Formats: sequence, structure tokens, C-alpha cells
Amino acid sequence: MIRVYFYELNKEDLTVHWNDYLALLPEWRRESCHRMKFEKGQLQQLAAGLLLRYALKDAAGIDLMTAEVTENEYGKPMLRGMVREETEEEGENGTEGKGAIMGVAETTGGPRNRNIYFNLSHSDDYITVAVADTPVGIDVETKTDPDLKIMNRFYSEEEQDAVRAAKDPQKEFRRLWTRKEAYVKCVGTGIHGEVAEIPSLPEVSGEYRFLTLKEEEEYALSIVIRTDELLTKENVEVSCVKDQRLISFLI
Repeated sequence: MIRVYFYELNKEDLTVHWNDYLALLPEWRRESCHRMKFEKGQLQQLAAGLLLRYALKDAAGIDLMTAEVTENEYGKPMLRGMVREETEEEGENGTEGKGAIMGVAETTGGPRNRNIYFNLSHSDDYITVAVADTPVGIDVETKTDPDLKIMNRFYSEEEQDAVRAAKDPQKEFRRLWTRKEAYVKCVGTGIHGEVAEIPSLPEVSGEYRFLTLKEEEEYALSIVIRTDELLTKENVEVSCVKDQRLISFLI
């Protein structure tokens, strides 16, 4: 199960109903909104929180209002008390030995019994959340690199060649950037070390699978999951959530 939820920011609606919508979020998400210095960041955090609550409830029956959420050492959110601990046998067989798998909950109740992982991203007016039964990272990005200064600093030679050779270099720059971001978010460590060493071109890197879901004029959207199965657009369910549907679902 891999589900992606996509929402385009409605600044007027979020501003008018700020207090009402804020009340639909748990304290830790409300704090994220208040930490933002500028209004745009506050609205992004509000929308991301609403979409996260919607996505977890819709995909897995998890209520973000009652779930206890903490962070791993790199700041990635996870649901406390619902993470799978590594066993000695798993460690011997080479399974990633991180004590706990970040962003995962074990749900209960009939056919929904499984581990649930989540990740979210936002850029300008675009908000996205991924929910899966395997470790997942997602990234949406609107930035461009007209002078290729970012690319020259953070992309490998192979990636730079791919951007220069592309029919639309800015689209390719954005596509590769989202794949890098989604990868480190899936791994759960954030960006550390040499950014150029973070993979973006392959569809497969070790136990991780890469997929770019959207390449529009304004943004790119990519997802990375940890699995040994094939990852294609056919096995990713993408939902574009509208304002009325989002709010009415949460009230």
C-alpha cells in the first residue's frame, strides 16, 4: 500500500479560518505553525498538518489527534510506542539495525493490521503527504537553478551531465532534487555529508526504489520507498484533495 495525497494551498481560506483549522491539529503541529516567522510558512505548516491528519485517517485509520508523536535523532516524526524493534535475528540477517523504524505505527483492527510509515513535504503552494506500509520519503519542489550554481555545488558529474543534456534543464534539475530529498527522508537521516553523493538518477539504489510521480511546469514530485518490489505509477495511489473535502473529513 502506497498512497500519496496532494493539496494546493488556498491562502484565503486558511487565513479566514485560521483558528478553526488550527483547532483540528494536535499540539505538536500547532507549535510547528507558530514557530514560523512569516505568514506563508505558517499557512504551509497548517495545511501540511491538516493533510497529514487526513492522510493517516484515510489510509490507515490513525487519528493524529490521539496518536503520540515523537521525533528520531534527525527530527523525523514517528509515532511513539508503535515502532518495530530490531530483533537479534534480523540484525544477523543484515536488516537495518536502527532500534526503531521512524514514522511507523502498527494499526489494529481487521485487514488494516500492518506497519504504517508516513512522510510529508511542501514547497510554495504545494503540500504532499505519503503513507505506506514500507519506509517512505516524498518531496515536492518548485525551485529552479537558472545559473546552475546549485547544481554545480550539489550534483555529481553524472547528474550535471543529465541536467545539461535534458530538453528542459530546469525541469530535470528539479526532478533530481526531489529524488535526492525523498531518498534522505526515506532513510530517515536528513541531508548529511556530501549532497552530490546522494543518489537521484537510478530507479533502484540498493534496497530503495525511486519514482518521479509528477513533472509539471511549476513543480516536481518524487517518492522513494524501501522495498525489493517494483515501483511504478500503477502501484501508487495519488489523491488530489480539495478544500471542502479536506475540512469536512476532519470535522
